[in-house]
Amino acid sequence: MPISRCNSAGFQILLGLALFVVFILATQPLDGPVLVEINDKVAHALTFLTLAFLADAGWPETSFNWTKAGWLFAYGVAIEVTQSFIPFRMFSFLDMLANGSGLLLYAVVMFPLLKKFAWR
Repeated sequence: MPISRCNSAGFQILLGLALFVVFILATQPLDGPVLVEINDKVAHALTFLTLAFLADAGWPETSFNWTKAGWLFAYGVAIEVTQSFIPFRMFSFLDMLANGSGLLLYAVVMFPLLKKFAWR
């Protein structure tokens, strides 16, 4: 079932809210040390996979492409740059790699699956 204009507007709103929440969470102090570094990277990848889905569903008239992925990746870079100016946070290339991995996972796995089942 294709995404209707009404549904796409809802996904656009959800994307805006998600971008806001991700930014707020990314600029808050950590509650404690990250016990397992891999969990942080998995969280980054899943977050950007979700953002990719919301961006793709919000503008269904175009496929998931480099433009959508590029804007989301630039958002992730902006968060990392912002964190470099916050005393209790730091810039991380590995976080950016995990963000990109989430976008790539959406493009290579999720988007084709959604198309196969005629949802996208």
